[in-house]
Amino acid sequence: MTNITLKNNEKRVLEYTKFSDVNLVLNEGSELTLKLANFEENSEIKITGNIGKYARISVVFADFSSGNSKIVSQINLVEEGATCDWHLATLANKKDNKIFDISFKHLVGKTTSLMDNYGVARDDSKIVFSGVSHITEGAKGSNAKQNAKIIVFDKNSQGVASPILKIDENEVQASHGAIVGQLNSDHMFYLMSRGLTRDEARMLITLGYLKPVSKEFSEETQKLIEEAIKEAM
Repeated sequence: MTNITLKNNEKRVLEYTKFSDVNLVLNEGSELTLKLANFEENSEIKITGNIGKYARISVVFADFSSGNSKIVSQINLVEEGATCDWHLATLANKKDNKIFDISFKHLVGKTTSLMDNYGVARDDSKIVFSGVSHITEGAKGSNAKQNAKIIVFDKNSQGVASPILKIDENEVQASHGAIVGQLNSDHMFYLMSRGLTRDEARMLITLGYLKPVSKEFSEETQKLIEEAIKEAM
């Protein structure tokens, strides 16, 4: 278990490539950018957190694990002005089965959560994005947004996106969107017409799709991510 606690008004940027469960406590006015890159096999990771008054956390999660993986996150926005941004990118290939259950709970008013999940599924793999953004009774003025996008490369690969909003209060903003689609054949045709092989074109599309998350990491970790993508291709 990795325990991370920020004092009032403390600001930190942390990056991990080796970690297990993570527990977060952000006190008033604190800010944390947490960068997690997962390269392990058969991962089961739980992330929990309580975000205090006008505190802000940004989680950047790059998942390049293999095998059967399950990532569960529950972030509670416990005081006014608490904010959480979550950005995930994952690549599944061979027979990988990856489940991401990412949830936020707005316990008071004027709290904000944003979730962006991006995935690429190849071969016989499966990616599942699920989770709940819950605005509880009394949490007026809160804002919850969920976005999930999965590209399916092959006929036996699967993508499932099931964003859920649970709204128990009026005078709030809440939205969600989910897209699961096959690799664009026009994009492949264009890249291959420019001289790229099929594998090179697929890798370039994958890099471009996952780049918004991977670019947030240090150069050393970005190299590990690119190596993981090349190996998967």
